[in-house]
Amino acid sequence: MLAHSKPVFIDPTTDEGFKRLFGDKVNLINFLNIIFRGRKTITDLTYRDTERIGATEEIGKVIFDLVVQLSTGEEIIIEMQTSTQTNLKQRMLYYASKVISDTAPKGNRKAWGYAIPEVYTIVLMDGFHMPGGDRSTYFHDTCLCHRDSGQIFCWKILILFGQQETFLTVA
Repeated sequence: MLAHSKPVFIDPTTDEGFKRLFGDKVNLINFLNIIFRGRKTITDLTYRDTERIGATEEIGKVIFDLVVQLSTGEEIIIEMQTSTQTNLKQRMLYYASKVISDTAPKGNRKAWGYAIPEVYTIVLMDGFHMPGGDRSTYFHDTCLCHRDSGQIFCWKILILFGQQETFLTVA
């Protein structure tokens, strides 16, 4: 007779749970493909250094929870937030901008032509709603758009905010 074991639940808000879920390449690829809802299909990725050094000592460094790069050069930042953060939206925009600015070559920008990669920031929020957001909405898929028409202006920065239970239910 086989013994029935209890299901194991992983808490992504702990360091161990976060690493177990997102440190496994197959789990992460599956999660990201669900998040992108068919707009993009991820088949492979590379884990990147999570620390970005500031241009000067006063600027300091940025440490992300997780950064991965797709084979297309696009980068994805994943952040876990367990409490309300001051200026959370602005901080995530800064994080995405930091990744973009780090792709710029040192010199000869004319030849580079500002061919920036797409950068996606995924924020998992546990226990609080997005500041200033609709409290009935648990998933916020944002990008730069024209205010009056709502037409997409630029896909290069995409920030996804979601309650932890939304991502875990979807995944």
